[in-house]
Amino acid sequence: MDLKKRGYMDRILYINLTDGSCKLSPLDEKAAYLLLGGKGLGLWILYKMARAGISPLSPENPLIFATGPLTGTIAPTSSKLCIVTKSPATGTLLDSYCGGFFASELKFAGYDCIVINGRADEPSMIVIENGSVDIKPAKHLWGLTTAETEIAVKRMVGEDFKVACIGPAGERLSPIAGIFSNLRCAGRGGAGSVMGSKNLKAIAVKGDGSVHVYDEEKFKKMAWISYRSLRMSEATARSLPMYGTANILLTINEMGALPTRNFQTGRFAEAEYISGESFRDTLWIKDHSCSLNCPIKCSKFASLSNELYKGIEVDGPDYETIFALGSNCGVSDKQAICYANYICDMYGVDTISTGCIIAFVMELYERGEITKQDLDDIEAKWGDADALIKLTDKIARGEGIGGFLQLGVKKIAEKYPGSRSYTMEVKGLEMPGYEPRAAQGMGLCYAISERGACHLRAYTAGTELCGHMGGIDPLSHDRLKVLHAIDRQDEKAVVDSAVLCFFTLFGLKLKEIYQMIVACTGFNYENEMRLKEIGERIITLARLFNVREGFKRKDDTLPERSLKEPLPEGPARGMIVHLEPMLKEYYRIRGWDKNGVPTQEKIRSLRLVEIL
Repeated sequence: MDLKKRGYMDRILYINLTDGSCKLSPLDEKAAYLLLGGKGLGLWILYKMARAGISPLSPENPLIFATGPLTGTIAPTSSKLCIVTKSPATGTLLDSYCGGFFASELKFAGYDCIVINGRADEPSMIVIENGSVDIKPAKHLWGLTTAETEIAVKRMVGEDFKVACIGPAGERLSPIAGIFSNLRCAGRGGAGSVMGSKNLKAIAVKGDGSVHVYDEEKFKKMAWISYRSLRMSEATARSLPMYGTANILLTINEMGALPTRNFQTGRFAEAEYISGESFRDTLWIKDHSCSLNCPIKCSKFASLSNELYKGIEVDGPDYETIFALGSNCGVSDKQAICYANYICDMYGVDTISTGCIIAFVMELYERGEITKQDLDDIEAKWGDADALIKLTDKIARGEGIGGFLQLGVKKIAEKYPGSRSYTMEVKGLEMPGYEPRAAQGMGLCYAISERGACHLRAYTAGTELCGHMGGIDPLSHDRLKVLHAIDRQDEKAVVDSAVLCFFTLFGLKLKEIYQMIVACTGFNYENEMRLKEIGERIITLARLFNVREGFKRKDDTLPERSLKEPLPEGPARGMIVHLEPMLKEYYRIRGWDKNGVPTQEKIRSLRLVEIL
C-alpha cells in the first residue's frame, strides 16, 4: 500500500530537543487504516511512547502535532491542526485544535506528524523547510507575546513560513496556556505549558510539496458535493458567516442554558448586549476564515473604540469566550469582553478557563470567602468590567494573585474547601458554555469527555438546544439520550481524526465525509458505519490511556451544583443533571465494565490489539 497516494505523506518526524537529534519513521499502515490520522494517530503515538504516570511537564512527555488524510487537500475546512499530549491541567489525554495554515504547510513540507520530546538547554525554535530541520536559539524571543513572536519569527526565516508558538504564559508553564498560530489557538488543557517545558518558543514550517489522493476525479466530485451542502445549510451558509459562533447565544439564553454568574443560573438578563447580533451591529469589522478552503467564515475581527482600548483589533470573540468572560461573570460590556479576549490571546491563555476562574473568584468574593486584599485590591463584584480586565491581566501575566489563580478552579478550591459545591470543573478542566441542567446530554458529555469538561467531544447541544437535525428533548435522560450522545461522540472523533472543522457537522452528514475519505485514501470502508466504528475505536483507546493514568468511574462526574442544586429559572427550572443512570447505560452500551474500563472483548472486537 503506497500511503503517499492516499492522502498521507508517509513520514513522521521525531525531534529530540535534549540532544538535537531528528529521525524519520514511515506511517504505520494498519494504524492509518484503523485510526485515520489527527486525534487517532496522535493518541496512538502518545499511548505507545508515554510511560504510565509520566509528568505532563517531563521532557519525556511527547508533544505531537498531527494532521489527517484530508489536510492539505481541497476538502472544505480541512486546515485544522491537531495537538496531542498529556495535559498539565488534568493529567488526562489532551487533544486540542487550531485553525490557520500551519497544518497544511506541515503536509506540504512532507510530514504527517511532528513528535517532539526532550528539553532544549536554552529557549529554542524549530525551523522546518521541506526535508531540512534546524533547531535554533530563540532566547531573544522569550517574553514576547504570541503576536510579537509570530512577527519576529517570520522576519527571521521568511514571511511565507507558517508559525506555531507560545506566549509568556506557556514559558512560565501556566496550566491554562495554549499554542497559537495565525491568531488561532489550541487553547484548552495546557498544551502551551508542555511546549514551554521543552524550552520551545516556536515552530516555523514551509513546504513546496503537495498531497496526492487515491482517486482524484472522484475526490474532486465528493469535495464539490460537500461544498454545495455547506452552502445550502442555514447554519454554515448564513447564520455562522453573519453572526459567528455567537449566532446561538440568544437561543441558548432563551432555553435557560447560558451559564451565568458561575453557573448559578442559565439566564442572563443582559444577553441581548453580548449576542452575535449586537457584536455585528457595533464592533465586528471583518469576517474571515481559518484558511482558504473554508466557505463558512465564522471568524470575526472586532475593532475597539472605547478610550481605554481604542485602536485595538481582536480576533473574535467567539461564543465560548463571550460566555466565559461575559455572562458567566455577569459582564455585558462588549468592549471589556473583547479587551479581556485580547489580553488572553497576547499572553497565550485559554479564554474559557480564564473566564471561569474569574467567575469562581467573583462568587468567592460575593460570599465573603475571599477579600479585596487577597485579590491585590481588586473588588471582584459580579458584572464589574473593570474587575474582569484587572483579573484577566493578572492571570495572563501570572503576576501577584494571578500566579495563584492561573492554576485553575480545582486548585483554588483547595484553599477554600467550603467552595467545592460550586467549583465548576470536570477532571480539573473548567466547564464550557452550556448549562448541563438544561441539556442533560451535555451533562453526560462533560462527565465522560476524556480531556475534562468539554463541549466539543460530544456536542448534543446542537440538537438539545438549537433544534439541529430536528431537535431532541433537552430534559430527557433515558437510553435514547445516551445513544444520541454516543453517536455524536463517535462522529466527532472521526472529524477530529480526518482532520476537519467541527462546524462541518452543521452542513454535512457523515455520509459526505465518508465519501471524501474513501476517495482520498482508497481504504475499503464499506459504508459510513465503518467510520463510526473508527470513532468508537478512538474513544476506547482514549479511555484506555486515561485508565492507565488512574482515571475511572469516580472521575466521570459533575460539580455538586449540577447534580444537587435545582436550576432556578427557565424551561429547565427545578432540574438537576440525572447523571448516574445515563453513565451506567453509557458504560453498558460502550462495552465497558461498571468502573468504566473497556472489557477485553471490546478491545479485541475493535481490533485495538493489532496496533497496541
